[in-house]
Amino acid sequence: MKLLSLILLQILSGNPSDTIIDIGLVTVSASIKNSGETDELALASSSFNIKEIESKNLNSVKDASISVPNFYQPKYGSRITSSIYIRGFGSRIDQPAMGLVIDNVPIMNKNAFDFDFLDIRRIAVLRGPQGTLYGRNSNGGVMDIHTISPLAWQGTKISVGFDSEPAYNAQISHYGISKTKRLGYAISAQFTHHDGFFTNTYNGAKCDAGNSFAARSKIHWLPKSGRWDIENTLSGNVVDEGGYAYKRFDTEQNLLNPVRYNDTCHYSRISIIDGLVAKYSGSNVDFASVTSYQLLYDNMLLDNDFTAESYFTLQQKQCENAVTQEFILKRHDKTKQWQWNTGLFSFVKQLNMDSPVTFKRDGIDNLILNNANAGIHSVFPTNEIQIADSSFPILCNFTIPTIGAAVFHESRWNVGKWRFTAGLRVDFEHAEMDYDEQCDIHYRFDMTMSSFKNLHSNFTGKEKTTSLVALPKVSAQYFFEHGSVYVSFANGHKAGGFNTQIFSDIMQSVLMNQMIRDIGMTPKSNNVQTARDTKYEPETNYNFEIGEKYHHNSFSTATTIFWIEGVNQQITVMPEGSGIGRMMSNAGRTRSVGFENSTRLTPNNWTFGIDAGVTDARFRDYQYNDTTNYKGKHMPYAPTSTVSVSAKYMWDIQKKWVDNLSFAVQNQMIGKIYWNESNSLSQPMYALLSANIGYHKENLSIQLFVRNIANTQYHTFYFKSISREFYSDGTPRTIGINLKYSISNS
Repeated sequence: MKLLSLILLQILSGNPSDTIIDIGLVTVSASIKNSGETDELALASSSFNIKEIESKNLNSVKDASISVPNFYQPKYGSRITSSIYIRGFGSRIDQPAMGLVIDNVPIMNKNAFDFDFLDIRRIAVLRGPQGTLYGRNSNGGVMDIHTISPLAWQGTKISVGFDSEPAYNAQISHYGISKTKRLGYAISAQFTHHDGFFTNTYNGAKCDAGNSFAARSKIHWLPKSGRWDIENTLSGNVVDEGGYAYKRFDTEQNLLNPVRYNDTCHYSRISIIDGLVAKYSGSNVDFASVTSYQLLYDNMLLDNDFTAESYFTLQQKQCENAVTQEFILKRHDKTKQWQWNTGLFSFVKQLNMDSPVTFKRDGIDNLILNNANAGIHSVFPTNEIQIADSSFPILCNFTIPTIGAAVFHESRWNVGKWRFTAGLRVDFEHAEMDYDEQCDIHYRFDMTMSSFKNLHSNFTGKEKTTSLVALPKVSAQYFFEHGSVYVSFANGHKAGGFNTQIFSDIMQSVLMNQMIRDIGMTPKSNNVQTARDTKYEPETNYNFEIGEKYHHNSFSTATTIFWIEGVNQQITVMPEGSGIGRMMSNAGRTRSVGFENSTRLTPNNWTFGIDAGVTDARFRDYQYNDTTNYKGKHMPYAPTSTVSVSAKYMWDIQKKWVDNLSFAVQNQMIGKIYWNESNSLSQPMYALLSANIGYHKENLSIQLFVRNIANTQYHTFYFKSISREFYSDGTPRTIGINLKYSISNS
């Protein structure tokens, strides 16, 4: 690669490109996958540079969703939830609707999606299926995040923040470079503490308090040959928190009770990701290799009835190891009419999971004995089965290895003012599940048994699932002065899997049936009887889209109209009956149509913005049972619209005590959210108004902010457990301050 001697450094002042620039040395490394900047591609996208990230106070993926049309990630439960909804599609458990890529490394487990941002340089959200280039679990889009490179900036950054939760955070980073200007190194660390907003009235403690710690080291090396660009990023994250501030709704009195549960709710996580990206610039072809190792260990404890009664608790311990490898070849000469890139991707991962469910006295009496004795009383009205144990665990152990491989190609032809793009990915995946459930209880039938008898139950076996999918993409784009219009078709794919959380329901049925058979009676049939029933199929989306992009002087706008047809839509449901577990089901066919617009106007020192999305997402066909079909109903949990309106003014003062002052205000409106497939329950549209004032002087910046100024009350989540209804409240008004100080060595 030709080395140029230029004095140009704009990455940290808003340059949204993937160019890495250092004084005296410029290395251009275009996006590894997409051939061009996101603003030039035939797809809907939103992007934020480092100044916008700091100005909007974006500290997580949830915060970033504020300014992206039709993108919604609610805050509830704990960081394991990470439910993402985009263009009407999403899921509460298992596979995500959107992919996450950090420094070109695809994050393989959605449990790691919710993390605190640390020295983020750029965020790009690509909406609509991105399966051709990104593969599995990108049927709704991809969030592409890049961190700061030590070759782009050198110095030390320190920041602290406080808010009225109360919560506080601290961050320190140092970026250095060798004398040759070819080797950069960086190390960053961050700590965040939250006191929590919601009180568990059972014990008087905040149930959503927590701590998190993150660290990252990065080495970026440009060998003397000038053709290689090698970057290694090692990051770690530790989370220790409570959560699950779920309020039980009293349907008889139409009253929402306070949070009140008697057993521990807790979530902890350790994640480590090491990514090695090596790029080679040849005379005709560029080559890139992305290798990653990912470790995720987490542990969730739930009072799974979320009440002060002792029904049952759940512990879910997971340890997942994953290795990914990707090779990409791209045409080097950007002046050629035909541009192309092709690649190979493979991964292997193994998930080991222990998820014991412990039944306690209320659960034993009401969920097991009441059901078992209901049939017995029809024959023996005065006799019943009894269980001596005050509690007992159902031990659930799973080993789930998964392998996958894909080959993809994308070609782009530039013909005059036209650009035509076509691509195809063939994606293979195979997963197995070894399951082992064990349970021991002591029971007796009082008519025939004078003493309690030990009953051992076990449920073991193996299930497999294999998929082979083709993910095409085509588009036509016409460029005119200051903009373009395009039409595109893309295919998205979300992997299938296994419903591990439903195995406790299976064992509950096995236990009841075993007791009933043991006393010489015939049990009733079960809704879920075999592990084969716990498998769910992959989801496929077909996205048709037309759009425009325009930018001239201080005005820019981008508009998209889309139509998505979904097949085998993955829906989280509660099983009929006791419903102590959750399971993923396929809902037949779905349809989502919508509109998106992002507009910016920047006259003088003002910046005005609007990001709006409207989605009508419905079931085309969803036969829930023999008598219920949800055809025509809105898909639940995704908002029907998102609107963000913002304004910012910058006073350029340039005095001894101040360089500039800024004031910004933003109003985010979330449209109606349906809480169930029948659309009988919903959250009305609500608005969240926020504002901040900024002070800037050389290396120091101070920001005062307030979120949810009107203290709007709203719900972020609804669900049913053992025929009871629960809601989760949104975050109340929060006032805070951020202080940042940086010393640049450049």
